[in-house]
Amino acid sequence: MTVTDGAGALIEPRLAGHTGYLVRLAFLRLNEADLAALPAGRSPRDLAILGVLADRPLSQAALGQLLEVNRTVMISVIDGLEGAELVRRERDAADRRRYALAVTAGGRAALSSMRASVEAAETALAAPLGAGGRDRLNALLGRIVPDVTAELPEAFAGWTGHLADRAAQRLRARREESLRGLGLEPRCVRMLMTLESAQPCTQERLAAGMGVTAPTIVQAIDDYHSAGLILRDRNPADRREHVLRLSPRGDDYLAQALAAEDGAQRDLAGGLGRAGTAELNALLTALIG
Repeated sequence: MTVTDGAGALIEPRLAGHTGYLVRLAFLRLNEADLAALPAGRSPRDLAILGVLADRPLSQAALGQLLEVNRTVMISVIDGLEGAELVRRERDAADRRRYALAVTAGGRAALSSMRASVEAAETALAAPLGAGGRDRLNALLGRIVPDVTAELPEAFAGWTGHLADRAAQRLRARREESLRGLGLEPRCVRMLMTLESAQPCTQERLAAGMGVTAPTIVQAIDDYHSAGLILRDRNPADRREHVLRLSPRGDDYLAQALAAEDGAQRDLAGGLGRAGTAELNALLTALIG
């Protein structure tokens, strides 16, 4: 059975010791806090872009690569920042045929204000970690993405939300690679895990267990039923609706996926060490609530 924290995040007990899972939940809480602290219309991505450009002008392509933001999204974000006169385009000193992006004076002022607001919000959110807990969390997250902390300006090393975002992306990519290597589809694991705990159950109950609305999982249920992972029968208590259960094939699929999750966690512990991994998980759990 899953439990819900104050921010609405679902905590699956069997994944409570999996760092990638916990980092993702922690990021969602941090991102919510960061968004609430920023001015209307501004986002943590805006803050990241301004923070990088305040350190040095960069081309749009180089900026996107550094922050791992795809080209289409980056164009939209830069257009918005340029329209707000926070960023300007100027000739690249290294190649006059190209343009580089630079922060305006207004952009630097906005960056300073937004950083202060985000810092206050994250400090409040991290209060349960105790004295020095957030600094230790940042250090451990930084060890998962050492290239990020090495390439970005120093201020990013203290931005927990950004570190959690990048660490979650990195760990998710490793997990998905591991699952696909076994022929498993990552997106279905959460649904099967929730269904196993709640079965037999209706579509509405399954959606509630996942923290989503029923219509958003209709297509997935159809797909997994067609793949033979889910059984769908008439509800004997109400013939107008169906009840869902895992099929034997679904049971096997989920068992393989959980074994892959365990393997990914062992690989991470090999890098951070058992003590470091246990400490990181404890800090993340405290932050999630």
